[in-house]
Amino acid sequence: MDMKQLNYKKTVCGITILCDVIPMGPDYTICIRDDKNGHIGSAVLSIARPSLTGEGISVTSSVLNRLGHKDEEIARRIAETVARRQNCTVVCTCGIHIDHIRPEQIQEILDACRELEENVVESLTRHF
Repeated sequence: MDMKQLNYKKTVCGITILCDVIPMGPDYTICIRDDKNGHIGSAVLSIARPSLTGEGISVTSSVLNRLGHKDEEIARRIAETVARRQNCTVVCTCGIHIDHIRPEQIQEILDACRELEENVVESLTRHF
Protein backbone atom coordinates (compact mmCIF):
# COMPACT_ATOMS: atom_id res chain seq x y z
CA MET A 1 0.00 0.00 0.00
CA ASP A 2 1.30 3.47 -0.88
CA MET A 3 1.14 5.40 2.38
CA LYS A 4 1.38 9.15 1.99
CA GLN A 5 2.30 11.83 4.47
CA LEU A 6 -0.66 13.31 6.35
CA ASN A 7 -0.79 17.02 7.19
CA TYR A 8 -3.00 18.82 9.69
CA LYS A 9 -3.18 22.35 11.04
CA LYS A 10 -5.03 24.28 13.69
CA THR A 11 -4.92 28.05 14.24
CA VAL A 12 -4.94 29.27 17.83
CA CYS A 13 -3.38 32.16 19.79
CA GLY A 14 -2.28 33.92 16.60
CA ILE A 15 -0.22 30.98 15.35
CA THR A 16 -0.95 27.96 13.20
CA ILE A 17 0.11 24.65 14.68
CA LEU A 18 1.26 22.25 11.97
CA CYS A 19 1.25 18.49 12.36
CA ASP A 20 2.87 16.21 9.78
CA VAL A 21 2.60 12.44 10.01
CA ILE A 22 5.10 10.47 7.93
CA PRO A 23 4.52 6.73 7.57
CA MET A 24 7.76 4.74 7.77
CA GLY A 25 6.91 1.10 7.06
CA PRO A 26 4.73 0.05 10.00
CA ASP A 27 5.87 3.05 12.09
CA TYR A 28 5.38 6.84 12.08
CA THR A 29 7.35 10.04 12.48
CA ILE A 30 5.22 12.94 13.69
CA CYS A 31 6.37 16.57 13.63
CA ILE A 32 4.42 19.24 15.52
CA ARG A 33 5.47 22.87 15.27
CA ASP A 34 4.12 26.35 14.87
CA ASP A 35 4.27 28.24 11.58
CA LYS A 36 6.33 31.16 12.94
CA ASN A 37 8.92 29.79 15.37
CA GLY A 38 8.83 26.02 14.85
CA HIS A 39 11.80 24.14 16.30
CA ILE A 40 12.68 20.91 18.09
CA GLY A 41 11.92 21.41 21.77
CA SER A 42 11.25 17.78 22.64
CA ALA A 43 11.55 14.40 20.95
CA VAL A 44 9.72 11.32 22.17
CA LEU A 45 10.25 7.73 21.01
CA SER A 46 7.29 5.49 21.93
CA ILE A 47 7.40 1.75 21.36
CA ALA A 48 4.27 -0.40 21.62
CA ARG A 49 4.60 -3.68 23.52
CA PRO A 50 2.35 -6.25 25.17
CA SER A 51 1.06 -4.97 28.50
CA LEU A 52 2.83 -6.38 31.53
CA THR A 53 -0.60 -7.42 32.83
CA GLY A 54 -0.97 -9.65 29.78
CA GLU A 55 -3.98 -7.70 28.56
CA GLY A 56 -3.74 -5.29 25.65
CA ILE A 57 -0.98 -3.03 24.40
CA SER A 58 1.15 -0.69 26.48
CA VAL A 59 3.91 1.72 25.51
CA THR A 60 7.46 2.41 26.63
CA SER A 61 8.74 5.93 25.90
CA SER A 62 12.07 7.70 25.92
CA VAL A 63 12.21 11.49 25.97
CA LEU A 64 14.81 14.07 24.97
CA ASN A 65 14.09 17.66 26.03
CA ARG A 66 15.94 20.71 24.86
CA LEU A 67 17.03 22.83 27.82
CA GLY A 68 14.29 25.23 28.87
CA HIS A 69 11.61 23.78 26.61
CA LYS A 70 8.22 22.46 27.70
CA ASP A 71 7.07 20.61 24.58
CA GLU A 72 7.24 17.13 26.11
CA GLU A 73 3.61 16.96 27.24
CA ILE A 74 2.31 17.34 23.69
CA ALA A 75 4.93 15.12 22.03
CA ARG A 76 4.60 12.34 24.61
CA ARG A 77 0.81 12.23 24.54
CA ILE A 78 0.61 12.05 20.75
CA ALA A 79 3.49 9.56 20.39
CA GLU A 80 2.08 7.24 23.04
CA THR A 81 -1.49 7.40 21.75
CA VAL A 82 -0.52 6.62 18.17
CA ALA A 83 1.94 3.88 19.20
CA ARG A 84 -0.70 2.19 21.38
CA ARG A 85 -3.54 2.48 18.87
CA GLN A 86 -1.47 1.40 15.86
CA ASN A 87 0.71 -1.10 17.78
CA CYS A 88 3.87 0.41 16.31
CA THR A 89 6.85 2.64 17.03
CA VAL A 90 6.46 6.43 16.86
CA VAL A 91 8.90 9.31 17.03
CA CYS A 92 7.26 12.65 17.73
CA THR A 93 9.08 15.97 17.78
CA CYS A 94 7.40 19.12 19.04
CA GLY A 95 8.40 22.76 19.08
CA ILE A 96 5.80 25.47 19.63
CA HIS A 97 6.85 28.94 20.75
CA ILE A 98 5.01 32.10 21.74
CA ASP A 99 6.93 34.92 23.44
CA HIS A 100 5.61 35.78 26.91
CA ILE A 101 2.96 33.06 26.74
CA ARG A 102 0.14 33.33 29.29
CA PRO A 103 -1.38 30.34 31.14
CA GLU A 104 -4.66 30.59 29.22
CA GLN A 105 -2.72 30.48 25.93
CA ILE A 106 -0.92 27.34 27.08
CA GLN A 107 -4.29 25.72 27.71
CA GLU A 108 -5.57 26.81 24.27
CA ILE A 109 -2.51 25.24 22.63
CA LEU A 110 -2.92 22.01 24.62
CA ASP A 111 -6.58 21.85 23.58
CA ALA A 112 -5.69 22.48 19.92
CA CYS A 113 -3.07 19.73 20.04
CA ARG A 114 -5.63 17.32 21.51
CA GLU A 115 -7.84 18.05 18.49
CA LEU A 116 -4.89 17.41 16.16
CA GLU A 117 -4.20 14.15 18.01
CA GLU A 118 -7.81 13.04 17.50
CA ASN A 119 -7.56 13.88 13.79
CA VAL A 120 -4.35 11.89 13.43
CA VAL A 121 -5.69 8.82 15.26
CA GLU A 122 -8.95 8.89 13.30
CA SER A 123 -7.14 9.16 9.95
CA LEU A 124 -4.64 6.42 10.76
CA THR A 125 -7.40 4.10 11.96
CA ARG A 126 -9.42 4.75 8.81
CA HIS A 127 -6.61 4.71 6.22
CA PHE A 128 -3.88 2.47 7.53
